[in-house]
Amino acid sequence: MAGLFDLQTLAVLGAAGERVVIWHVNVGVGLGLSRLSGAWVVEEGRGAEIESLTRGYAVVGADEGVRVDAGAEVVDVEGTVENVRAAIELADARFTEHQAATGGKLIRPQWPDIVDPKDVSLTQHQVDVVDDHIRPVLTLARGLADLADAWASFESLRVARAFLTELGGPHVRPVPLAVR
Repeated sequence: MAGLFDLQTLAVLGAAGERVVIWHVNVGVGLGLSRLSGAWVVEEGRGAEIESLTRGYAVVGADEGVRVDAGAEVVDVEGTVENVRAAIELADARFTEHQAATGGKLIRPQWPDIVDPKDVSLTQHQVDVVDDHIRPVLTLARGLADLADAWASFESLRVARAFLTELGGPHVRPVPLAVR
């Protein structure tokens, strides 16, 4: 069972004219619920509200027009994708070594495909009902949620194999974020 410490929420921010769009995304351990855990559109001048929705969360900017507090941890999406792909490549290499050492009778896991969150697109239904200003933030949030699901799939394959637990321990880990 997941504990509170297993949650790792990102605040995805975007500018929408005079408003700020914020989506919360759980990239920690999956809880069987939607990873998209909250969405707000707040007037830009309402700094206290924006701060309350972003304080304590790593932040992802969906566009250049959004201002991020100087003290905030900012997620490097490309670096995060590289971290995920590197972890999968390392596990695959370790699997190959283990398979060779044990006579080659193991079946290689079906590692998940990793799609860059910036390359994800919304369904036509989502495009039809989402405001043009909100769409880029939702699209990036959805892409990060998909990345977290792919990571969770990888982690379940990793922890199920004792010889791979040395690559991160015996428990499922949250997405390995690259922050700056």
